[in-house]
Amino acid sequence: MEITRNNFLDELDTIKRDLSKSCFVGFDAEFTALLSTECFKHRLFDTSEERYDKLKNKVSNMIMTQVGLTMFQYNRDLDSYTATGYTFHLCPQVFGDIDQSFIFQASTLNFLCKHNFDFNKFTYEGLPYLSQVEEARVRQSLKDKSLFNDLSRMLTMEEEKQLQQYQSQVSKWLKRSQEDTLYLDVENPVLRYITHIEVRMSFPEVLTTDSLGNSKKILIYRDKDVEGAHSAPIAILEDNLMSHLLGFSQIISLLSESQKPIVGHNIFLDTVLLHNQFIGPLPNRYKDFKNNIHTMFPNVYDTKYISHEMSMKLSYHEVWKSNALQDLYEFFSEGKCKKLQNGVNLIKLSRPFNVKQSYHEAGWDSYCTGYCFIRLGHWTACENRGSYRPVGPVETLSALAPYCNKVNIIRGAVQYMNLAEDDPPRHRPGLLHLRALAKRTINVAEVASELATFGSLDIKPYGSRTALIAASSRHTTQVILKQYKNSKVYRIAPYSVYRHSTAGRMAIWSGALITGSLVLYLLHRKLK
Repeated sequence: MEITRNNFLDELDTIKRDLSKSCFVGFDAEFTALLSTECFKHRLFDTSEERYDKLKNKVSNMIMTQVGLTMFQYNRDLDSYTATGYTFHLCPQVFGDIDQSFIFQASTLNFLCKHNFDFNKFTYEGLPYLSQVEEARVRQSLKDKSLFNDLSRMLTMEEEKQLQQYQSQVSKWLKRSQEDTLYLDVENPVLRYITHIEVRMSFPEVLTTDSLGNSKKILIYRDKDVEGAHSAPIAILEDNLMSHLLGFSQIISLLSESQKPIVGHNIFLDTVLLHNQFIGPLPNRYKDFKNNIHTMFPNVYDTKYISHEMSMKLSYHEVWKSNALQDLYEFFSEGKCKKLQNGVNLIKLSRPFNVKQSYHEAGWDSYCTGYCFIRLGHWTACENRGSYRPVGPVETLSALAPYCNKVNIIRGAVQYMNLAEDDPPRHRPGLLHLRALAKRTINVAEVASELATFGSLDIKPYGSRTALIAASSRHTTQVILKQYKNSKVYRIAPYSVYRHSTAGRMAIWSGALITGSLVLYLLHRKLK
């Protein structure tokens, strides 16, 4: 189901109920940028901390435009799962001194157009949201009684004109009508809040409240003597305003409070954007970032990492052709997994998506992610017990516990980011140091082209005549070292901090100088 600002309040209770009944939640998001520039190229040199440092200052104006959530509910009697999917459309908002901004890369626009992204839903119907930092600012303004004045000063000319019309309408009604009540149609929730306050200040004798059954109407009573008349407390008006401003952030809070396991596919960037968009500006310290995400979502699974690890248990002819989400989903959904020919749980959608089921549509991708998670968990649980039969969510989560909070790192020096503990040590082979012998300057592109035939690797300059090489496998490093053992063009050797880094050489020479000076001093004293 698609959720926009038009149906969000109507569906909120249903979403809460689906979440409460679920055993875990599939997650996916679509972004306004693809980070395809050279600056964001995934390199074998990068640890997860270095990858984070590259991203944190570049994604501040990048947002999620769609978030897909699929709640998976388990039916114990039928040993089956029912999936209920939602696609939430999001759009930044302007409120008081909060003016959320974002960038759209041209390449991303082309990508989204190719996948039939609905820009009208994004612009006209997207849900607002606030980060925890922004929410705290608004609540403090409410507490200080400064929010109303701030909002009044920032009204557009059109909104000022509309507010004056409401005031005039109330004035004419009081003077010329005998009716006990008046209804004002105020579509904009922020203007509705301001109208309540302005009417109460201008006409102290009247009572105002939101109309029952239609929150977009303000109901005004002529005076307190009208039967059933009452004014909505200011606290209620403020809660209604906050509910509107928070929008999709309420869903994020529900997910956090529920402590339900969150399942995504290749979600390193997703976690960075979740922090920036719903917690607050990204912290300088990588550990603080991890701690904040882990506090909000204590149980995160990444099917990209899980499938990579489990692929090593299959032969070449058994394994999926790639663990991209589409390939992985089709591998399991089309029954290509020989390990899961019998005893698998049925997985069905509670209702079809009301958009075309296509990849890179957040709701559909979140369903595919959860589907793969169930199949991977089923396979692992059955391997653990040695027999294949239907598997419930408790056993699935127990079987996949070793992968919990491990987020895949694409083409990096480490395999995953560990949200709950320290990251693992580098799993790549040690770096190689290359020195040009025949030329005074090194051409990195030329070297990369020459070495590419030996396997996957990355090269970066390390000086005018030197470079560092990071290879994806030990086999690649061994082949390169063997091939260039007697080369007259390049000298390639395992990298050593002491031999090849300026700091290391300085430390050695400084140590030698100090040691030499001490020896001379002692000899001098002995001779003297």
